[in-house]
Amino acid sequence: MSLRALIRDWRGILVLLPWAVLVSIALRTDAYGLTEEGAKALLLAWSIGDAVASAAFTLGAPDIRVILFLPLGFLWPGQVIAAKVLTLLAMAGAGMALYRWRARETQEEAALLATGLLLIAPLTIDAVNSLSAAPFLLAIAAAATSLNRKLAADKGALGGWFFAQILACAAAVSMHPAGLAYPVMLFFLWWRTAPDQRHREYFLIGIPLIVVLVIAMRLGWSGALWLQNPLPSAAAIFSGGRADGPPSNAALVGGFALIAATAAVAWHEHRRLLADLTGGTLLLGAIFGAIAADRSWALLLFALLLYGGIPWLLRALQTLAGHGILVQRGWLWVILFLICTLFMRTNKSDFEASRDNRLAADDQLIRDFAEGLNSLRAAGGAGGAGGAGAEQAAKPIVVASSWPARTSIACRCDGLPLPPAASDPPSQLAMMRGVSYVILADVADNRALGFNFAQLGPQIDVLAREPGGVILRLKPARAAL
Repeated sequence: MSLRALIRDWRGILVLLPWAVLVSIALRTDAYGLTEEGAKALLLAWSIGDAVASAAFTLGAPDIRVILFLPLGFLWPGQVIAAKVLTLLAMAGAGMALYRWRARETQEEAALLATGLLLIAPLTIDAVNSLSAAPFLLAIAAAATSLNRKLAADKGALGGWFFAQILACAAAVSMHPAGLAYPVMLFFLWWRTAPDQRHREYFLIGIPLIVVLVIAMRLGWSGALWLQNPLPSAAAIFSGGRADGPPSNAALVGGFALIAATAAVAWHEHRRLLADLTGGTLLLGAIFGAIAADRSWALLLFALLLYGGIPWLLRALQTLAGHGILVQRGWLWVILFLICTLFMRTNKSDFEASRDNRLAADDQLIRDFAEGLNSLRAAGGAGGAGGAGAEQAAKPIVVASSWPARTSIACRCDGLPLPPAASDPPSQLAMMRGVSYVILADVADNRALGFNFAQLGPQIDVLAREPGGVILRLKPARAAL
């Protein structure tokens, strides 16, 4: 969808304005609740804008969002809320484009219901608040069909619309494994039934080349958690993004029901979905993204359920035509009312949690470290120019963290990834040269590393032990006499 078409659809903009205002009120203004990959892209954009060397360069290549966040690094460096507003705009554009895509097929009612439920879902608001990749992936999927039509109407042999689709392939692949769906659908479309033979060879060569190039540059998807349980992510669609502790059994049952319903929709509607570039991208995105079933994947799954399932449901209701509006639509209105009420209660609970500064266990650990570091800096500044506190505060703070980008943004310090577990504790200590603090998440992958630190008792202070993990301080080595 072009920007001109978005502006021309003034009714959609009027509907989105109150939604954008309400979501903006619910956004956190601090640096917590972010995804690690979103924080990495934002941190690198800030470092480029400030023209300073940053530990972000040690975190690996970021995804395409670093280009989108780059103007924010020059205009509003250090302001996380600016990146959240940009993500909000991407989600608004995705909602309008998805609505127009479904409405184009004379399914205005289904498009309206699906878009409304997608925009007010608790996981959608959490995606905006956490700088998730899902809004950008949905925007690319929604614009896929429109981009292809623009290219077919282009008279040039190799114009801007071709490169726009190639860049969209690179952007989608860089953000998530689910992003592979777009280049795969585009490749098979131009391989089997090319809309324009002038561009067929360019696409068949350019798409695999750009996909391989992006995966090689990013070394895969380093931030993805592979083969994780999809039920908690699916449950977050109803339970929200700030649930304390593991999800309840009821939430897990709801997540399983949502996955089962989406699987039924995918099986029944796969021919209709695969016949369309946007529909096929949503379908394959839900399949490919299941190998890293995080909350970005869950939002794609929910979009597939809405935009594939509601048209199927409304077609089934046509058999009740002639029995009155209450028989034909009454029970559907009751279901929608219950779902919207559940979404509203969850969104209210998330807003109250944000207002009361209630954080997830990992964010609480990062905040405690940031507050302790700020206290140390304040004490160093109050100690005078020649005091020991000032000398300690002037030293660069380097922290090795399970969440290096999020930690760097929260504490305004240099964050590094955790080193691999060494064969013995002394070797582990040698790896930590130059590191002042360690934030270690309480996960199975860190047990070997934690065991090595536990054997270094005299050289390490345990500053905090919380449900999210531990904060360690490495004592400086004493000079030999």
